[in-house]
Amino acid sequence: MVFEDRNKGILSNQELMSAEDRKKYQEDFLKEIIKHAYVAGTPLKKTIDSLGLSPADIGSIEDLQKLPITKKKDLSEAQKSRPPFGGFLTVPTRDLARIHQSPGPIYDPVGNVPDYWRWKTALYSVGFRAGDIVVNTFAYHLTPAGHMFEEGIVELGGVIVPTGVGNTETQVDIIKVLEVTGFIGTPSFLMAILKKAEDVDLKPRKDLKLEVAFLAAEMLPESMRRRFLEEYGIIGRQAYGTADVGCVSYECPEMNGMHIHHDVIVEIVDPDTGLALPEGEPGEVVVTCNNKIYPLVRFGTGDLSSITTATCSCGRKSPRLTRIMGRVDQVTKVKGMFVHPSQVQKVVEAHPEIAKARLVVERPGDQDLMKLEIELKGAVAEGFVSKVEATIRDSIKLKGSVSILEPGALGGEHKIIDDRRKWD
Repeated sequence: MVFEDRNKGILSNQELMSAEDRKKYQEDFLKEIIKHAYVAGTPLKKTIDSLGLSPADIGSIEDLQKLPITKKKDLSEAQKSRPPFGGFLTVPTRDLARIHQSPGPIYDPVGNVPDYWRWKTALYSVGFRAGDIVVNTFAYHLTPAGHMFEEGIVELGGVIVPTGVGNTETQVDIIKVLEVTGFIGTPSFLMAILKKAEDVDLKPRKDLKLEVAFLAAEMLPESMRRRFLEEYGIIGRQAYGTADVGCVSYECPEMNGMHIHHDVIVEIVDPDTGLALPEGEPGEVVVTCNNKIYPLVRFGTGDLSSITTATCSCGRKSPRLTRIMGRVDQVTKVKGMFVHPSQVQKVVEAHPEIAKARLVVERPGDQDLMKLEIELKGAVAEGFVSKVEATIRDSIKLKGSVSILEPGALGGEHKIIDDRRKWD
């Protein structure tokens, strides 16, 4: 089967809206969402009433700053006090398609409407096309990831093979026998599958039909992205979303940021004050989605990014998130300077020999000390540690030492920045 060019084409005319038309479109649905949530008696009604406002007072994107941010912990606490959905759901539970549970625990309702999570447009932009056969390695139990991406692929006219994670040899067999053309999962798991294919004497670029991959839930170093394309012939692109709100933004073939979905209002705010920040300044991603079934207004994702409105040569007119820089709770100040997870990631990307890394901040006396703990992929040349320490100085603008750990010491999940300082 011959597919459309994966690097061309725009799925929705709404991606081509001018800044003025986009603002009008978003403010029109914002007014509807506010009114609907208020009349339905969601927690937003109590908030608006307590502030002495009315729904008519929230008519513009700027007006959103009159309202507080709903944090994930607020959502969890609301669900505990008013189970199961904290009063945010505006339809009877029996009208839902599915209910998922995310860590918290938080129950995530899924409305019985096509492409509820809005991934169709994103997946097309990433490179998927009608007729693709796609392995989806995200989980289908409890959390919504597996189902949300499946919905988008099916809406595009593709076929999903729900494989989940693990069983790399079986994954290779499935990809070969079914002539799978697309992959959905983490960058590290795609690499593990490709390495397993080589272990069983296959040449992935020749013997497999894989062409495109949607890579999420992990940082994607540019060195790894280039390797997928140059060694294996696989386009690897990213998008951003959460279990609470679905798709927020997505890459295009230019890969110079992630276009914000037209049905999502994004604010970048100061994590301490909740006030909107100027374009280009990093802050917390706060979203309000065009979703009347489960209207979350000013939902704080806890993720850090910044916005650019610079023109993108792909033709899409929407503003873009530059990149996800880490979590709000992992940003720390060392010697009076903010240190972001994205800066640590830049150090890792500069040295392909590093498999995993964690920046440890300690204060043994009255002076902050930084140490980058790393796991290596193999042997390194003499002077490697000095080179990494020089990169730390260049990227973070602070001096830091390097400590090489045994493989596996950092575990499967770890903080990018581990602040161990005690202030008591």
